[in-house]
Amino acid sequence: MTNETTPDADAVPTLSNPETLRGREAVEFREETTVHDDRDHCAVGIEGRAVVGVTNDDAVLVLVHEEMDHAMLPNGKVESGDDWAAVGRQRVEHLTDLPVEIDGPARVRNVEHVVEGDDEPHTTSYQVVFRASPAADIDRVTDGCDWHAEWCDELPEVVADMERPEADDIRLFVE
Repeated sequence: MTNETTPDADAVPTLSNPETLRGREAVEFREETTVHDDRDHCAVGIEGRAVVGVTNDDAVLVLVHEEMDHAMLPNGKVESGDDWAAVGRQRVEHLTDLPVEIDGPARVRNVEHVVEGDDEPHTTSYQVVFRASPAADIDRVTDGCDWHAEWCDELPEVVADMERPEADDIRLFVE
């Protein structure tokens, strides 16, 4: 499994295995552990999540859920055999109607998931954060179901005090 660049005019980096990014100077690689109450959580049965930081001038595209007081970068589940960059691009376009070009990976988290009280992880997943740019000159983005998309030039208040990966990913693009 390798990283490749497609040869067409819309050259988009592809990624089949996040582990190949380990040791790359331009990519921050983190090892993390997440403790869960039980074995049934959002990372079970998937390879991980492709997270996309789309920047336009000095702002980043953020999905905000006002009722839940939460904000995050657009992202999608990656299944075994998926192209991580393609999943990220498709999820941004699906959630916001904004076509994007994936510029490359910025951060990888290798996450071991353990159940509270257990010593050994029961599963491992990756979270790959990509840098991206709008592929069209569109000022307005559409809203998803309960989430709305907005351009932010600072960390949204709803996550400003959070020490969670979602807030940390937004910080990567606004601080």
